[in-house]
Amino acid sequence: MKKNILKFIMALSIIVFYSCTSTRSTGDKSVEGPTAPRSDVQAPAIQGSVFGPSQEFVGSPYEEIGTSGLFNVHFPETCRIAVLHNGDDSFAARIQALQKASKSVRIQALIFTGDESGLYIAELLKEKKAQGLDVRVIVDAMSNPGLQTQLMYFDLKENGIEVEGYESFYLQWLNEMPVTSHDAADKTTDPNKRYHEKMWIIDGETDHGVAVVGGLNIANEYFRIDPQNPSRYWRDQDVIVKGDVVKDMVATFERNFEYFLKVKESRGILNTNKYWEATRNFLDKTGKINMRYLTDERLNKNVRELAQKKLDLKFERAKCRFFQNRPRFGETYIEQVYLKSIKGAKSEILIGNAYFVASSLFVEIIKDAARRCVKVIILTNSPETNDLPMLTIVGRDYYDDILAVNNEPVVQSCDGGGVQIWEWQGIRNNSTEKTEGTIHAKYAVFDRRISIVGSYNMDPRSRTLNSESAIVFENEVLSRQLKDMFYENDLNFSKQITLEDTQAFINPKDAIYQLEREFGILIEDDL
Repeated sequence: MKKNILKFIMALSIIVFYSCTSTRSTGDKSVEGPTAPRSDVQAPAIQGSVFGPSQEFVGSPYEEIGTSGLFNVHFPETCRIAVLHNGDDSFAARIQALQKASKSVRIQALIFTGDESGLYIAELLKEKKAQGLDVRVIVDAMSNPGLQTQLMYFDLKENGIEVEGYESFYLQWLNEMPVTSHDAADKTTDPNKRYHEKMWIIDGETDHGVAVVGGLNIANEYFRIDPQNPSRYWRDQDVIVKGDVVKDMVATFERNFEYFLKVKESRGILNTNKYWEATRNFLDKTGKINMRYLTDERLNKNVRELAQKKLDLKFERAKCRFFQNRPRFGETYIEQVYLKSIKGAKSEILIGNAYFVASSLFVEIIKDAARRCVKVIILTNSPETNDLPMLTIVGRDYYDDILAVNNEPVVQSCDGGGVQIWEWQGIRNNSTEKTEGTIHAKYAVFDRRISIVGSYNMDPRSRTLNSESAIVFENEVLSRQLKDMFYENDLNFSKQITLEDTQAFINPKDAIYQLEREFGILIEDDL
């Protein structure tokens, strides 16, 4: 996933360069459209509760947006959540909810691959569209360059399903190019700011709506389709949600969808929707293109069997709140959620995240938690399991500073407090056989009571570049389930990092490692 983003950044470096010289920047007060922001990203608010009023959050620097992107708190009577313990459970839950859809289907993901699981889903989407449902998809097609995947998107489009973020013939980059314009949408386009959210919403506008949110994209590796291929057999985390909060997810999807439409409408003759309408009219007369795909029948069989997996979903009522970051508008709500939760923790903080490149503020607030005798455990990928090893290599530069707090007298006087950092190995303890690929989960548990699950990575991209979403909920039963997954599963596939290890990371003997580290530091803000 991250590899595709990095390739995209490099491929569009020329566009980025020239865009810097355009009148795209909203820092120019003379332009029309949204009021120029006071700064790209404002300092986050760390005081207060994640369930607090909007005044306790820093909103968008765009004055007309402010905190309007912040959703309300939902109380246990109107929010029910069940933990999906891995990608295979999430796949089964998604498919079974989709099969029951009666009104609408809204799906957003960074990755939606035309492999065995993705094609299976695509066929179901076409069936639902043929039944008259409102079926819409948002993808980050720049992160999905494979030809078979692009053909799958075309097939969905020719069958009447809107797929925003995709254009045929790889022309989606047209909608990313900043242009000189008086339209508000054009002033927030930036090819380095990607669409990283993951939402699967069924009948969301109804009272029986259901949604799956978390870290999973749509591809075999996320759904654990092939246990014979450990490198593509990933650990990830989703939750399934019912109740009024689902309507907030609908609102999130709709404003994302409307943003894509607004950008295209601002393009005039380059508005690709006009050409899609003509293409569909033509195909309705001549017949649709019959797509043929290359698939593995063994994996197709696994997909069909997994779709029928019996699930014992235990929904719990929880106080909850849905959050969205829209970096195009300078929103940092999910970062604030993490900082507030760490600041308010009394006894224990568990953070499992695929990518960990800490900000200086995050480092300090974690160290402050340790000084309050809070037990902090951070789990992330090792270079060997990370799909972009450079991220771990750069992130390791922060380990020494974080772990050094354990040597402070106030922390040493604590009973069980302090900070631990673990790296995922994909190999269960006391075994030599690798059975798991990367850990792609993004979740956290605070005091075994409040939890966060979403798409947000602990890295610069999620802080300032990628659109993200996450749900925060307060429920001891659900938080205990995530805590158990953390201790009993995730740590058992991981290795604890010592202070001595950090010195080897900072002063590596391996020349290639050192080269990756130095280069990674140069581009850290875009990782």
